[in-house]
Amino acid sequence: MKTSDQPFYLTQNKGFDKPTPEDDLLHPEKNRQVRDNSLTETQYFGFSVPEEQIQGVSYLWHHPNLGLVTGGLYVWQGDKHTAAAAELCGYTDFMSDAALKNDLHNYRFENGYGVEILEPLKRLHMTYSDPVRKNSVDLVFDAIAPPAMFGDGNHFEQPMKVSGELVLRGKRYEVDCHCIRDRSWAKPRREDNMPLPPVSWMTGVFNKDFAFCCNVFDQASQNTELAGTVFAMPEEKTLAAGWVFRNGRISEVVSAKKRIVREPGTLLAKIVDLEVTDEQGQTIIIHGKRLHTSFPWHIWPTLNVVVCAMQWECEGMTTYGENQEGHFSDYVSHFSRAA
Repeated sequence: MKTSDQPFYLTQNKGFDKPTPEDDLLHPEKNRQVRDNSLTETQYFGFSVPEEQIQGVSYLWHHPNLGLVTGGLYVWQGDKHTAAAAELCGYTDFMSDAALKNDLHNYRFENGYGVEILEPLKRLHMTYSDPVRKNSVDLVFDAIAPPAMFGDGNHFEQPMKVSGELVLRGKRYEVDCHCIRDRSWAKPRREDNMPLPPVSWMTGVFNKDFAFCCNVFDQASQNTELAGTVFAMPEEKTLAAGWVFRNGRISEVVSAKKRIVREPGTLLAKIVDLEVTDEQGQTIIIHGKRLHTSFPWHIWPTLNVVVCAMQWECEGMTTYGENQEGHFSDYVSHFSRAA
């Protein structure tokens, strides 16, 4: 396999591959084909208690060529302007990947975060404990649909039902929500700075028969502040990937329009109007409104990732999901000055 010089976030994913239970484990054979030091393998979960303005994200970010792993858990309540303000801050940047000696079957990081695969592609168990700060997490993730495996065979996303208990600073909360989890492997993730508009990873599960996931850049045709700037991408290149799960079938999103209203200064998305058309010719219009729950997740220095809880409405249905946005340094610098 040849590694493209093009950053992964500019790759447009086409079609689907078939997942196997082994895809919930590490991929050493595929990873060995990528020499770049930024080689990445990941495992992501999210969850929320929307009525309490609580949101959480957890991550395993393995750097096989460096022998390192990054990860853990953040849980926050309300809007946060810095990661350190999270009520639960159990995340570590640099750890030995010896923590993965048992693969992903049942691992535990030194910061207290751990995941056990109860049944590959179907059921996983997340736990965390920090008695000093009276924080703990005990959640089970049950699949409600098969994974959407991208055509490159190196990434999947999957709708999950999340249930269990969260104790945040001594207060107990029941967790009963949905999320889209994801996994990636054999991908270089260089920390290049690029003159790009924001890219949004938007997810929602309305019920056991209807979920969506769409990854698309801001479009100058829908967001006029980009017109005439270096951040205006060709429209046909703005859709990175997307799918709709409906009535037992996963369909690829083949076109998308995204209009976003942002808060001046913070650049947080307040309103999102998303129109997607899938490979069956079905067009779905989804309206999103940000809850007062946001978090700056500093993945790397040239990229500001902001995680927001969204209330999504579609065809008379309402649910809660995520809008994860990547804001590159050039864009943030330009529009912060403009504001």
